[in-house]
Amino acid sequence: MTAPMNKSEILDAVLRSLRADFENRLRVSKKTREQGNNSESRAEGKYDTLSIEENYLADGLAKQAESASQAITLIEKMQLHAFADNDPIDLGALIEIQFAHATEWFFLAPVAGGTEVTYAGTPVTVVTPESPVGKQLLGSHAGGKIKSPAAQILRVV
Repeated sequence: MTAPMNKSEILDAVLRSLRADFENRLRVSKKTREQGNNSESRAEGKYDTLSIEENYLADGLAKQAESASQAITLIEKMQLHAFADNDPIDLGALIEIQFAHATEWFFLAPVAGGTEVTYAGTPVTVVTPESPVGKQLLGSHAGGKIKSPAAQILRVV
């Protein structure tokens, strides 16, 4: 059995990861926009599209930064509570799952699926209710099973 898991600290780690992602995307977007608008990037002919491409890229990165910002807001508003053994799994649950060859921890959140953090040396992956694993976990209980991939739900915190 692993060390006790602290959901509040795991949530803080997820927020740090999302904030770093937001800052990085915003910084790269601004730098790309500057490069796309400087005098060296101006088109020298009708087939020279470097400036246009850099500005499209900057737009995409800015949209991703905005999505990260919205995810931060939703995660900050999450209410965490303890789950009893018979409580159905819902948002805010920290779930330990035994797969065929490994035990893994998942945190069920409304956004930020795929974000991975480490707590006390243990990796924790954020899953959303829209993900294949999240769909199976939502409403399940400790001791239950998921079908794909086949696994046993060991505990819910």
